Amino acid sequence: MSAPLLRLEAINSFYGPVQVHFDLSLVVEAGQIVCLLGGNASGKSTSMKTVLGLQRPGSGKVWFDGADITGLPTPRIIRSGIGSVPEARRLFGAMTVRENLLMGAYTRSDKPGIAADEDRVLGLFPRLRERLKQRAGTMSGGEQQMLAMARALMGRPKLICMDEPTMGLSPLFVDRVLELIQAINREGVTIFMVEQNASLALGIAHYGYVLQTGRIALEGPAAALLRDPRIRDAYLGGAAA
Repeated sequence: MSAPLLRLEAINSFYGPVQVHFDLSLVVEAGQIVCLLGGNASGKSTSMKTVLGLQRPGSGKVWFDGADITGLPTPRIIRSGIGSVPEARRLFGAMTVRENLLMGAYTRSDKPGIAADEDRVLGLFPRLRERLKQRAGTMSGGEQQMLAMARALMGRPKLICMDEPTMGLSPLFVDRVLELIQAINREGVTIFMVEQNASLALGIAHYGYVLQTGRIALEGPAAALLRDPRIRDAYLGGAAA
């Protein structure tokens, strides 16, 4: 059996004297959508920061594509094949849509490949093609989320980390963003997403983990977790959900 694309191994994380993760271990298999669920202050976003090198664990290892990336600088991690769609999108609001897209390819120098990828990404996000000259900060929240996803794809990642991709979006854009996550996955990109909305995340994921106060409380195939009464009680409003 081949090694998973991403593996967190016995991660213990701290903010000063406060411990956030307690021997956190999880895997993300290549080609899958894997979601990490949990409430506020459960350690979800810190998990994402740990993968991206923004938070160095006190102990434990992060493995990506067979290599130990624990504590590497974030630019090196991005160059290794990990893209990021951060919480609140973090776009360059004064720059145009096209300029933001090209920022996603800042680690690349292959101009013909970048041009080809720009055309491919805009085919996946036709709304952005219509707004290439528009300043990113003037777009709606849903459009900005699409741009953040498209920007991540411009780096040709093997894995994209998405932190709360549906947060703050209208129901219409939530559905569209979820469809786009599945479309990106069908193109061969593995997705690791942190999400509070269990029903939405498990509805598109292959596998899920539930994080509670820094520990994995539940894990399993997404379809099984959706049927688990513990998930219904904690996240979906009980058996009637």
